[in-house]
Amino acid sequence: MHIVILICALLLTDKIYSQPKIFSQLNETNAGCGKITLNQEPRIEAIVAKHIEINQKAKGFPGYRVQVYFGSGSDAKSLANKVRNNLNNEFPDYDSYLIYEAPYFKVRIGDFRNRNESYKAFKLIQSNYPQAFIVDDLIALPRLE
Repeated sequence: MHIVILICALLLTDKIYSQPKIFSQLNETNAGCGKITLNQEPRIEAIVAKHIEINQKAKGFPGYRVQVYFGSGSDAKSLANKVRNNLNNEFPDYDSYLIYEAPYFKVRIGDFRNRNESYKAFKLIQSNYPQAFIVDDLIALPRLE
């Protein structure tokens, strides 16, 4: 019985995360899966809907990047663009990002899901950019090939 519920839950996972009406979907009867009855406060559904809305607006998910430049001043933007262009030429396999957080311009490279991935790239980049370091950041979703 527990295995059937687990399999049904896994099959419903795609529906649950793609639509905000998860509670109504859980109450639906699916052939061979049985019926789930939820007893909850009405406010829970509003909280979960708000959580889903916030997550859909997020521009990435937590990960790591290698920061190779940060600076402020009158020439910081042009220096940041030069560093980014050099990075694009030297490391074409990684995406680079020019970020402005007043008053600093920052150049970061890569979209790494874990620290080990970022460390491997960091060691490669560090030979050309000794001031580079690993930072936590919201990263882009991985490309599907």
